[in-house]
Amino acid sequence: MALRREITARLTDLLRKNPQGLSITEIVKQININRNTAGRYLDNLLISGQVEMRHFGMAKIYRLSERMPVSSVLSLSSEFVMQIDNSLRVVFLNKPFALLIGADEKEFTGKNIEFTKIPSFFDDTYPELLAAIREGISGTEFRGELDLPACGCSFSYRVVPIVFANGQKGASLIFEDITDRKQGEALLRESEEKFRTLFNNASDMIMLHSLIGDMVDGHYIEVNEVACQKLHYSREELLAMAPRDLVAEDSLASVSGLGRELLDEGHVTFEMILLTKDRKRIPVEINVHLFVFKDQPVGLAIIRDITLRKKAEHQLQLMKTSIDSAYDEIFWMDMAGNFLYVNDAACRVTGYSREELMAMTVFDLDPDFSPARWQESIADLRKNKKQFFQTRHRRKDGVIIDVEIGSVYVTREKEEISFCFVRDITERNRIEGALKESEARYRSLAEASRDMIFVVDRDDRVLYINQRAADFLHTSLGEITGRPRSAFFSPEVSEGQLRGLHRVFSTGEPVRSEGPMTLYNGEVLWFDHALMPISDATGNVTSVLGVSRDITKRIAAEQEQRMNEEKSRFIAEHSVDIIHRLDPDCVLLYTSPSVTTLLGYEPEEVLGKSVLGMIHPDDLPGVIQDLHGIHESGKQTTTSAFRFRHKNGQYILFETTTRIIRDQHGKVMEFLNISRDISGRAGKNP
Repeated sequence: MALRREITARLTDLLRKNPQGLSITEIVKQININRNTAGRYLDNLLISGQVEMRHFGMAKIYRLSERMPVSSVLSLSSEFVMQIDNSLRVVFLNKPFALLIGADEKEFTGKNIEFTKIPSFFDDTYPELLAAIREGISGTEFRGELDLPACGCSFSYRVVPIVFANGQKGASLIFEDITDRKQGEALLRESEEKFRTLFNNASDMIMLHSLIGDMVDGHYIEVNEVACQKLHYSREELLAMAPRDLVAEDSLASVSGLGRELLDEGHVTFEMILLTKDRKRIPVEINVHLFVFKDQPVGLAIIRDITLRKKAEHQLQLMKTSIDSAYDEIFWMDMAGNFLYVNDAACRVTGYSREELMAMTVFDLDPDFSPARWQESIADLRKNKKQFFQTRHRRKDGVIIDVEIGSVYVTREKEEISFCFVRDITERNRIEGALKESEARYRSLAEASRDMIFVVDRDDRVLYINQRAADFLHTSLGEITGRPRSAFFSPEVSEGQLRGLHRVFSTGEPVRSEGPMTLYNGEVLWFDHALMPISDATGNVTSVLGVSRDITKRIAAEQEQRMNEEKSRFIAEHSVDIIHRLDPDCVLLYTSPSVTTLLGYEPEEVLGKSVLGMIHPDDLPGVIQDLHGIHESGKQTTTSAFRFRHKNGQYILFETTTRIIRDQHGKVMEFLNISRDISGRAGKNP
């Protein structure tokens, strides 16, 4: 049975005349209805919020409610709220919902929802929403989520059954914009998926461990399959272990203090020996990156097995040492008989200096070689790739000596080279292969490098220098090799280098440094220097290999970037205009302090919020239209005028110049706005 409006009106009028309240017995005495009817009407008035009830002893006292009307409360809500009666007519629509749909509240009130913009706005999701509304009207609360691809938004919504003042059933719809949350969740899932793919498919061992104390303390949080395979442990076994359990005893000292360095720098790289389950030693290079997981510091260790690299480095070191310290003569020659390289033994045996030999040809040294014989020898060498023969050499003092020569033919970047080993046949058989391969590798690596490479002995003499280093010193290779290193640098630079060299010779450990160098012409260049010990068979450091990289451009770029950032911040912090940085959705990423002076807001009050909410509603459609135009055009800057809302509610007219920052594909990445108060100027114009 439907509730009658006249009975509802008689009840509310009676309670209005008796603000102190009446019991149900007193009410039925004054109006001509029975007790059951009065109770039913009073219950509906209680549900709709028009009447309040309190207990007085055993009696229930009813009086009119003094609470704020629901519509007034909903109008203040930042959520999107709509109320619908059982005829699907819109009873109430708050302002945020109207702005979302793109219309005025008055266009909706009293109209059937089917004849408003709501079905077209919700598009394919409207049937789902309508079904939820019908459920709410029938008395069932409903919750759900809707994605609207057309506007790029996602909403969570709640349908709550209600009863209006006239006793009519209806439903309240409350929408919440969850676009940012869902996008964040999607990005998080994508990031986690990328990490998991990299983690499980990496060719290196990857291990995550907690940081407690030093680098080898804590416990493993996660390991990839490669780590299990390399170390011969199951995943469960590794997760029950600490890094210390895998480190060889003689490597523990090398990681002492690295935990503090990781916390300070965020990244460390080092080498050590790990032990497999069957106690096999594996040399590894470890890169550890610091990050925070569940408010605790965690180390992400990328571990590379460098067994093959260590073997190759050791072989290269042995081969180079063999060449430079060989007892017999070694010559490199081109196909015209010009010497490209001679070792110390060649100078010692022949009596010529390296510079003198490098200026000579094979015909100056060998009295038996005629041009015709040389061509025959070269043809045979090209065909067979190696030769063994006896000939004679004339020393600087004129003495003729008999020698045995082994020649090897190699090509390097289309250049033909003959490696000649001048020695006793027994010694030749012993070291021929090693010298050939080691010198070819060493020379190829050193001369192809873009860095400056040199070798200095304990007497501070330059044993080797590559062409790039010689070009930097504006000196030929022959004028540098064998001379004191200090002869090519200023005293200040030379003394700094010498301290690093002495440290390597005394400790046997590599030294890494970075700093400026002032040249003789006053030019200042920045270098990254690495000094590494070269030891003999007994472990004594006999020389130092140095690698220097010019990092001047990188340092200059870093300094220029810091200066530009400081200038930009100084301008922003002292500008009388408001400077905004916005993302493509017009959410504030930065605002200058002048926002407080001109609009009354503290920066933290507006950061992270959409600037569109501060624009006058009459100006907003034009601003949105301009934004669409910016995304579709190739504009770099645009200027417009619109009103911003002051914190006190007043609107102020600003002229805003916007610079659009795009990526290499033209996509809008950010907006940079400079807004100037022109309200005074606008007031003077007719």
